[in-house]
Amino acid sequence: MKNRNYVPLSLIILSLMPFLMIATPVYAFGSGNDGGNYIGPEGCKYCHLEKYSGWLETNHSRAFDILVEKEQEDNDDCLPCHTTGYNNDTKTYEFKDVTCEVCHGSGDISNTITRNILETLYLSNNMSQAEIDRKLADLNLNQKSMVKNFSSELCGRCHQDKHHPTYEEWNESDHAQSLVDLKESDHAKDECLQCHSSEYITAEEHKKPTLDTVTTPLTCVACHDVHNTENKNLLRKSKKDLCESCHTMGESVPGDTPHHAQSEMRLSDGGVDADTYIYQPNAACADCHRYTRVYNETGQEEHTITGHTFNINYSVCLVCHEGFATAEDAHEYDTKKEAEIFTRFNEVELKVEQAQRITENMTDSRAPVYKHVYDEARFDLEIVRADASNGSHNPKYAMELLDKADFKAQNIIDGTPDKKLPGFSLIPAFLSLILVTVLLRKRFKEQ
Repeated sequence: MKNRNYVPLSLIILSLMPFLMIATPVYAFGSGNDGGNYIGPEGCKYCHLEKYSGWLETNHSRAFDILVEKEQEDNDDCLPCHTTGYNNDTKTYEFKDVTCEVCHGSGDISNTITRNILETLYLSNNMSQAEIDRKLADLNLNQKSMVKNFSSELCGRCHQDKHHPTYEEWNESDHAQSLVDLKESDHAKDECLQCHSSEYITAEEHKKPTLDTVTTPLTCVACHDVHNTENKNLLRKSKKDLCESCHTMGESVPGDTPHHAQSEMRLSDGGVDADTYIYQPNAACADCHRYTRVYNETGQEEHTITGHTFNINYSVCLVCHEGFATAEDAHEYDTKKEAEIFTRFNEVELKVEQAQRITENMTDSRAPVYKHVYDEARFDLEIVRADASNGSHNPKYAMELLDKADFKAQNIIDGTPDKKLPGFSLIPAFLSLILVTVLLRKRFKEQ
């Protein structure tokens, strides 16, 4: 057989690892040992230096050191989640720390994939099938493959139970039901998956799943990226921007039906002719909805992250609002405010529906004016509905939107749809602001 310059198989296989990842569910407790040949983080570093460098900055890379600090490095209850490739039968592990292979599986590559590599690269050089089989045997590969797992069960193997009840809390959240809720909707579209599926969020642009093929709801990786150390807690974005990237009505305008208007409500944005009242401007959604409570069921005075049901724990109100003595007081106040806005919403909705009937029956030249004003009234009303907090995210702005919707609906009922809103025009208001500023500065100088 004539001589040929073969590319080293080890280099080929390592270089192709990123393309060999497949989705596989994992449900066992702890890191587990999948029976494959573990290569360790240094083996992954060969081709994935950037990912490796990011891993070094995470707590995953010092998981074993944490046990050492607590003098628990020989505790068989702790080792499965602080090592890689832990064997429950022998009580041994392959590598210290939570390395790449805890999440991606052992570094083996399947015979099937390797055979394809060999055939593609060497068949043109007349390598026989027997030679291909012999090289496969020399590599001693099993049927394992690197995995890419988007399920919360993967993270939940360790982030669960008394130490870290994150998985149990997520499982109670609406995020866990996001895909079910979407598929039950009559208005579901593929583009909705960008806020309803981790599989869609993490997929490359040309590999996005569809409603027919998607299988994964909003799991841990929708918000967290273990390879991204730019944000605290391995978040994909800052906690201020993360929630608002999905909980927003986007580019909706009058005539549309807004959805998920939490961001607009909190920031007093998007309404028609409504004033701006920034409510808790320094607070991000997660500051209230992912409140970390005292959690110490193990009795070891451990700190853990809770709050992944994303339901409100009214103890969080006491952090900023000194007027509440207890969480119960805060809850009572919020309930009262919600009731006021809910009552007002129902009143305005009746008027808007009456205005709708009048508008639909208009046939003369004034019809476009009626339609324009009705759309604005309906839009302000629907923002409050789409926020879904009964105004808790911004009580003053919610009431302002309802008042403006009421005013416009009443004008349609009265036959004066083009009646102007009361208040200053822009120029007088600006001049008044300058006058007030001057007077205040003069007063401070005199003191």
